[in-house]
Amino acid sequence: MIVVAEAPTTSDSILEAVGELLAEEAWPAVSMAAVAERASVSRQTLYNAFGGRDQLAQAYLLREAGRFLGAIEDAVTSNVEDPRRALTYAAELFLSLVSTHPMVRAISTQEGEELVALATTRGGALLTGMTDRLSELIQTSWPQVDPAGSRLLAATLVRLAISHAVLPTGEPEQT
Repeated sequence: MIVVAEAPTTSDSILEAVGELLAEEAWPAVSMAAVAERASVSRQTLYNAFGGRDQLAQAYLLREAGRFLGAIEDAVTSNVEDPRRALTYAAELFLSLVSTHPMVRAISTQEGEELVALATTRGGALLTGMTDRLSELIQTSWPQVDPAGSRLLAATLVRLAISHAVLPTGEPEQT
């Protein structure tokens, strides 16, 4: 079977450009013009695709959260026979991944103060999406867990993870 790789969409290219720029400079210095230039699109295309700067940051944050959750799903499914180990490993993995991520670094420093709201007070889409996906993972991995308990556990883990990602208190293994 021949697998054909799909070309990245304009949105993908733009979000990749955001990540590249965040790796180089603080969020306040990342302008829409710089993103458009890096993604090789017009500023109008950028605005048409994402609206404004906050929507662009939120889209990037949601995409990266999805990537983090993919890694967490792998950690849980590879340790499904030991729920405590699975969740501990998943939490350590998440905290390790976010500790070096440019967006999370920006959120956890003064340079990203405006981004903190996207992960906290205005983070409804992020919190709901991550909680839904983690709750589904818990239910799939351990069907004996009560659905309401699964949802509560997922919501608690997501909020704890975001809290520690935004304001780390120690190394992931210690946390």
